[in-house]
Amino acid sequence: MKLTLSLLTVSCLAIFLTGSAAAHADTFTFTATGEFPSFLGSGSGTLTAVADPIIANAFDVTGISGTVDGNPIVGLLPCATYDPSNPCSSSGNSFFYDNLLYPDGTGISGITVVDFRGIGFDLGNGVEGDYFASSSHIVSFITNNPHDNGNPVGFSITAIPEPGSFLLLGTGLLGIAGAVRLRIKN
Repeated sequence: MKLTLSLLTVSCLAIFLTGSAAAHADTFTFTATGEFPSFLGSGSGTLTAVADPIIANAFDVTGISGTVDGNPIVGLLPCATYDPSNPCSSSGNSFFYDNLLYPDGTGISGITVVDFRGIGFDLGNGVEGDYFASSSHIVSFITNNPHDNGNPVGFSITAIPEPGSFLLLGTGLLGIAGAVRLRIKN
């Protein structure tokens, strides 16, 4: 009876831990390639994001690192709203951004990865940049530099898999079951 109760308790705990809705950060790598040699905006790096609690299939970008055109990305431009209808603006109001990421697409006008507001970030020295959907299938890069109207880039993201959390949980449960079995046997 004790064995059954112990295994039932451990099983319930495992289900609770794996089924909890606790927010955790997801990590994505991004790559941006200028589509024309004279256009800027090529870069690569890492995005950290959490699932948006309101917008389906959207992630709130909470961090960014990497480089654009050889310049290091200093950090994400803050935008507390994460709302496409109430975006934040870069210094000088050169562009708007909402820091939302859509790994599976938005379903709106065929947009994938980023929306029309995009992800704003600081390149240092007063230069701010933004990757945004300039049309349903084209992502562009823009800065707050005067007369910058944006440059098309090939933009893609790849999810970085989570460490083997389920593998760790499974081996832990097997260890507990083995210990209980050994204890009963003795």
